[in-house]
Amino acid sequence: MITQFLPSLEKFQETEQQYIEYFTAKGEKDILGRVISNIRGNIELQASQGVDGWLSYGVYLPSIEYIIAMHQGESEDAFYGRTQYPREIVSAYTIPQHPIATLIAADKYSRIHQQNTAPNTTIWALNDSGRTLDLNDYPNRLKARI
Repeated sequence: MITQFLPSLEKFQETEQQYIEYFTAKGEKDILGRVISNIRGNIELQASQGVDGWLSYGVYLPSIEYIIAMHQGESEDAFYGRTQYPREIVSAYTIPQHPIATLIAADKYSRIHQQNTAPNTTIWALNDSGRTLDLNDYPNRLKARI
């Protein structure tokens, strides 16, 4: 069972709405694409310092990749075939029908862990019983170009 750091719509819906309102006011047509672009920009900045920032998303990385893949038009079957991520992990860390809220939750999780976790950490707890996700088990995961 997955119990660690699960997102909830109640916790992130207000911030999601603020993002939507902000980018709408700026005339942005593809708000999700803009949020994804901002994430990629932050990852590139970290990569310039020799850090694979994708790793800092830990258990949220499969969900982030799922959102990016769906936004780019990849099918679910192709995504799971390519990445080999367990569906239950993607599902646990994705807020259904709220990709922006999911990305906000992932960013918050990442920022918390960047303060006290080594930047190259690949093993992340899924629960208090010892179940983990090792991102090294997924060679096709997103990786920064360092």
